[in-house]
Amino acid sequence: MQGEKETTTPESVDVAGAVALMDGLADDAGEAGRQDGSADGGNAHEEGGEATEQQTEGEETEPADDQEGESEQAEPEAAEADAAPDFWSAEDKAAWDKVPPELRPIVKKYEQQRVSFVNEKAREAAQLREQAQQEVRKYADTVDQAARWWQQAGPVLQQAFAGKWQKVNWSKLAEKNPAEYVKLRAEAETEAGLLAEAERRGQQDIRAAHQRAEQAFQQARHTEHAKVAAELPEFFGTAEQAARTYDALGNYLFAQGISADRINQIHEAPIIRLALKAWRFDQAQKKASTALAGKTGQAANTTGNATPTRVQPGPAARTGNRASEAARQVGERFRRSGGTSIADAAELIRLNGL
Repeated sequence: MQGEKETTTPESVDVAGAVALMDGLADDAGEAGRQDGSADGGNAHEEGGEATEQQTEGEETEPADDQEGESEQAEPEAAEADAAPDFWSAEDKAAWDKVPPELRPIVKKYEQQRVSFVNEKAREAAQLREQAQQEVRKYADTVDQAARWWQQAGPVLQQAFAGKWQKVNWSKLAEKNPAEYVKLRAEAETEAGLLAEAERRGQQDIRAAHQRAEQAFQQARHTEHAKVAAELPEFFGTAEQAARTYDALGNYLFAQGISADRINQIHEAPIIRLALKAWRFDQAQKKASTALAGKTGQAANTTGNATPTRVQPGPAARTGNRASEAARQVGERFRRSGGTSIADAAELIRLNGL
């Protein structure tokens, strides 16, 4: 085509030659564009200018929107930062409005420091309390183990001590061998003292173990009672209601054959609920039976429908005492036989209960 130049690429060039070759290609492309597309280039310039203006307007508009969004988001944050702490009371929050704005950041800073300090001290106190509770539990476990050991070993030791010295004739030993008597007597008294001290400490540990067990039991009973009081306030809501309900349940369970010791140990909420349901069911049955008996004049059968009376086939039987009727018939037969029927006589005796 006209206006195009043929370009030949050398087989080998150095760096300077490659740069010169690229410059030549760029010049040729610019000249061809000016010759062939002068009109199109003008239109493209105009369109490009409009696009540039639109792009500029868009670039100017977008930051404006972003600034508005940032300002709207910053306003609540600033209001929240300027407000009183959330955990303050309503009176303190009302007094916060009287604090000058320039002093509010300082007040909030020291308030945050105070809260952090209190939380840290509370955490340290909780940690110390947990350590103390662990030590107490450890000591309690040791005492409980000692109490259990003494309950098992105490009688054995006492029996061993008694068996060791009960066969010694102290009077005879004192006459024959005073030195041996003094030695053995001192040994026996030492062992007796050690045994008495062990007995004292063992009984002390046993009492402490029983006391802790009782405290744990009372605490568990209180916790379980709180559960049933929350679930069944009409029976355990007040102290008077709870006392009446527990008395009624205790009497009911005792009537069912449960020992008093076992009843006194019942404190679990599920067992109390079951006992209450059973007691209420029996009470409802008694009330229904009494009401039905008052209407019909006879005891009501609350367990189900009455079983129908079986009717024997044959002619209707005469109403009255069947035993008396049978005795009458046997007596007539006996009289008709002239008193010679031994079988009738025996049957007559049986029916009359002689």
